[in-house]
Amino acid sequence: MVFSYALSEILDAADGYFARKLNQCSKFGEVLDMVTDRCTTTCLLTYLAQLYPKFAMIFCFLISLDISSHYMQMYASLSSGNSNHKIMDKNAHPILKAYYTNRSVLFWFCFGNEAFFIVSYYIYYISGPGYYFLLALLIASFPIFAIKNTINVVQLYESSKQLAIADAANLNKANSKK
Repeated sequence: MVFSYALSEILDAADGYFARKLNQCSKFGEVLDMVTDRCTTTCLLTYLAQLYPKFAMIFCFLISLDISSHYMQMYASLSSGNSNHKIMDKNAHPILKAYYTNRSVLFWFCFGNEAFFIVSYYIYYISGPGYYFLLALLIASFPIFAIKNTINVVQLYESSKQLAIADAANLNKANSKK
């Protein structure tokens, strides 16, 4: 499972890289990529909730945060006329700008977050010397996991604010016509 999941994450990164490099990006591919990312992470977190029942509510929260923050970001971005949810204008939150406009930053935070989840899974089944190596990886990836999920909170807040501002502007415009 660990090998398959890690391979799917590597192929996901390679797919995006080559789609951009070969100019083969599409709306379908963008949405499919986001949906598959959310589905694979949800499946892994659901399994982790079964392995670690004391943390099941945390895993459920992380699933909800992951799905809602990415959906809101995509919807707010498309509603504002952007062609892609990763496009950041000059008024975008600095954390989101750094995250979405630098492919290396995006890759390493996604990689570290997924590594935390994969190692959390794998460490459950390992004992002996390998356990301590995995524990070190888990501890090393924790700060990246924490920052990545903080970025998800910022993304949810900022995209919600963007939609609320647009709704208020539309409502004010409609009321001024009356």
